[in-house]
Amino acid sequence: MLAAAIVHSGDAIKHSETAYESYFSWENSSSSSQTTIDLHLPAAGASETFSLLMPKSYDRDAEPRDDYLPVNDLLSTIHAIATYLVDSAEFKRQVCEDKENGIMRRLERSRNRQNGDDFVRAVSEFNALLDAEREAGRAGPCFDENLIPSELAIHVIEQIYNRIVAPTVGSLRQYKAFSNNVYGEILPTLVNEFIDRTNITHTSTFVDLGCGIGNVVLQVAAQTGCNASGIEIMKVPARFAKRQACEFEHRMRLYKLRHGSVQVWRGDFCESPSVQALLPKVDVLLVNNYAFDSTLNQNLLQLFLDLKEGTKIISLKPFVTPDHKISARNIYSPESILKIRRYPYWSQCVSWTDSGGEYFIQTVDRSRVKEFLTSRGMA
Repeated sequence: MLAAAIVHSGDAIKHSETAYESYFSWENSSSSSQTTIDLHLPAAGASETFSLLMPKSYDRDAEPRDDYLPVNDLLSTIHAIATYLVDSAEFKRQVCEDKENGIMRRLERSRNRQNGDDFVRAVSEFNALLDAEREAGRAGPCFDENLIPSELAIHVIEQIYNRIVAPTVGSLRQYKAFSNNVYGEILPTLVNEFIDRTNITHTSTFVDLGCGIGNVVLQVAAQTGCNASGIEIMKVPARFAKRQACEFEHRMRLYKLRHGSVQVWRGDFCESPSVQALLPKVDVLLVNNYAFDSTLNQNLLQLFLDLKEGTKIISLKPFVTPDHKISARNIYSPESILKIRRYPYWSQCVSWTDSGGEYFIQTVDRSRVKEFLTSRGMA
């Protein structure tokens, strides 16, 4: 019953299975029709069915592409389980650390040689080892539960994306160009930096205004254990975000991983009562305003007046200039309560360009306004 809750690797390619073919060659003729294999997961009775197919267009000798390759996903899952999700040095040695005859090494060899029989045998041995660790009570996180390693969190998020979004990713491109609703993703490397720069912890409240498919919300909730929410106005990304959040809940349970609460919904963040209720509690607010027009940015500034002291606002375009000076004319403007810092980002950080860019962290700080009013006898 546990296994049925997730979208399996094999399910992810069913919509286009005719575009796939067997990854392996088989010595045993009775195995030649095998197209899937079950991999056991840390939770009792849990497993996932992985496809043993590959896209017909896949070129093993070419540079890596974005095509979903189930065999590589399976290897990454085994590595993640052995590294982070079983508290046993001997299990880790047998799976990962024996570079000659360990299970990972045998899986890599059989994958590279396209030997399906050896691959299946190695997966079966892994399953037997993990079953023994389950019985012994050693299957579970071997790290501080509030500090999930970024590599593990990203692995889970990528699995969810490949099962929920990737099969119909073309539908995300149905937007009006040069509008406030242009779609783009912030990638995991930059999300890691956001987490570090703003010091998000399990006690934080994080909100993503314009969350798209919800990847950032899920990664932050997984890595930090904080309460994470997101709102998205566009129908298709919002639908994906809700489906991804559901898959996230199920998949994290099968890995025996705790996480912060996750909530995503469709709506206009400038009008949403849910956003209005959350704003006074928020510790970190993300706004990917890279393509927003000046009117929408001004509307967002008005929302920021409800934020508490110390709240950090991450944005791709600044809401206030670094040289903003408080005066009698602008003392009550939202810009006057923001202190800004600029940071660079490099390639592989956002989906809309492979070039670098910059992002901004604005911190709500009303002390300068108070000092100005005091100096003018207006406090």
